[in-house]
Amino acid sequence: MRKIICFFVTILLLCIGATRSWAEETLPPKLQKLTNEAYRYYSARETDKFFEAVKKVKESTEFSSYQETFYRACSYEAIYMFEYVDRTKGVTLAHEIFHHAKANGSNVGMYFATFSLGTIREQSGNMGLAEKSFLQALKLKEKYLPNESAAPCYLGLCETALHRKAYEEVKENARKALEEPGIIPMNQITAWSYKCLARYNQGDSLGFEEAYKERAQLIAQYGGQGGLFGELINVYQAKNRKQWQLALQRTEKLIHQQNKCAQKASIYEHMGDWKQALYWQKRTRAVIDSIQASEARSQMNEFDTELSITYAENEVKEKELANEHLLLTAGGIIAAIIIAFLAIYGYRSNMHTKRMKSVNSELQQAYNKLEETTKAKERIESELRIAREIQKRMLPRVFPRRRDVDLYAMMTPAKEVGGDLYGYAFIDNLLYFCVGDVSGKGVPAALFMAEVTRMFRTLVDGKLTPNTIANRLNHALAEDNDQGMFVTMFIGLIDLKTGHMEYCNAGHNPPLLDGEYMKIEANAPIGLWPELDFEGEEIDDMHGKTLFVYTDGINEAENIYKEQFGDERLQALLRHDLGDARQTSETIHKAVQDFVGEAEPSDDLTKMCIKMK
Repeated sequence: MRKIICFFVTILLLCIGATRSWAEETLPPKLQKLTNEAYRYYSARETDKFFEAVKKVKESTEFSSYQETFYRACSYEAIYMFEYVDRTKGVTLAHEIFHHAKANGSNVGMYFATFSLGTIREQSGNMGLAEKSFLQALKLKEKYLPNESAAPCYLGLCETALHRKAYEEVKENARKALEEPGIIPMNQITAWSYKCLARYNQGDSLGFEEAYKERAQLIAQYGGQGGLFGELINVYQAKNRKQWQLALQRTEKLIHQQNKCAQKASIYEHMGDWKQALYWQKRTRAVIDSIQASEARSQMNEFDTELSITYAENEVKEKELANEHLLLTAGGIIAAIIIAFLAIYGYRSNMHTKRMKSVNSELQQAYNKLEETTKAKERIESELRIAREIQKRMLPRVFPRRRDVDLYAMMTPAKEVGGDLYGYAFIDNLLYFCVGDVSGKGVPAALFMAEVTRMFRTLVDGKLTPNTIANRLNHALAEDNDQGMFVTMFIGLIDLKTGHMEYCNAGHNPPLLDGEYMKIEANAPIGLWPELDFEGEEIDDMHGKTLFVYTDGINEAENIYKEQFGDERLQALLRHDLGDARQTSETIHKAVQDFVGEAEPSDDLTKMCIKMK
């Protein structure tokens, strides 16, 4: 009996060895034409036509043997939706790919779900997590999709390397993408686009023109508007040739708002128009903040957690599938299956128990990790509360009661910690004061705010003029400022005896003097360009006047209907006598809060009122 069992087991193993691997067949001409149309519409940004074409591709392939085509179409649909239409819906579509793949036990689908998440992470600025997703997608591709082109993953790694300014790595990943068999035209164009960007940032003007020429030839050959980069590379071509007006014209064709704002800021900087450069810098920060909105970020974190757990589950399931395949392959040899089943029944039962324990163990580890994450989140929230208290203590909370001047200020952060600041100091008969607004929000802005506050306190001790303080702050903060952080500030100095006020406005909102907006010099913000020379201004006599300085969280505060509080409402309030400095500040604060109502605060609210007697 034992010899017979061994004989049939041997037959089973030979059958398994003879089984050839299955791969997706070439698409039928009609379906191939449809997929080509979808990719062409994607490249050309023809949104309605793209969604219509991709819908047809999905309907034709979802329940067919062409699963690679189905999941690929789903992936590009999610990415297009996220980048050009609706970010929240884009994350939802990517999540649906994952659930569809998991429900159908599709490793092909898991690859495309992972790749989609990586692309969305990259477009959201989460480059570290994006790189992790692209590398995981490469592993899945090598394991389950040997005939699939890895070009999209290499192009994703191009973007993460570009963010790190690793330009040689960008060119290397672009080369790998171009060498991939079966690379589609859109990805070829995108690879050459990355070569253009790497060479531009390395100052290789001739190399840029060579790469641009190769890219242009591909666009002429295959059509479309330049792959994922569209008009952006044409903007860089004009910048490479120092044709600034042409570059500005080309930015108007950019669909991606972050690219449009960032490019305009860069071009105006090269042209020396600091006021416009500042405006577009602020617009860029606003777009980045909207991209990293809590709802989309929460969706992506949930998606990422589910993927991690599924990877762990699949490692165990693969072992089960391998054993099940042992029986399915020899389905025609009924006797062998029966005998083999009798032989391995006890063994499989034992192994199944072990596998279940292994699955439970791995799931428990995943849940423990989730619990650790929750505890870490609670710890971070606790630390942020402490940071908020520390930040509050950095700002003056006690204000002077003097016969010659009445001063009061307050700051309410939109998040746990804020980027707004204010400060004052009395030195003999001089009153130094400032109000500032750091770019961005959250912890980075708070750290930058703390540095500015510390430096301001140090500089006023030297009895410097406001424009000199601005120059020295700018020189210190612009050095090694790779993150592009900056602060707008209004810095003032009042001689309490004479009433003479000197001031320097560094890209800040114009204050109101007796209810009227001051006409001020359009200096740039502090921290962006080290070569700037800030200009100061003066007012002869401030006696009997009221000065109100604020940050743009006041006038740009929005209600649930996306209406802004606005300059006119603020001015209308300040044209009336609202009481002393504290009453004035609190009245404005309450008016803004009442206007915002149930809407989520979008920015810090800071104001300072100075009444000279």
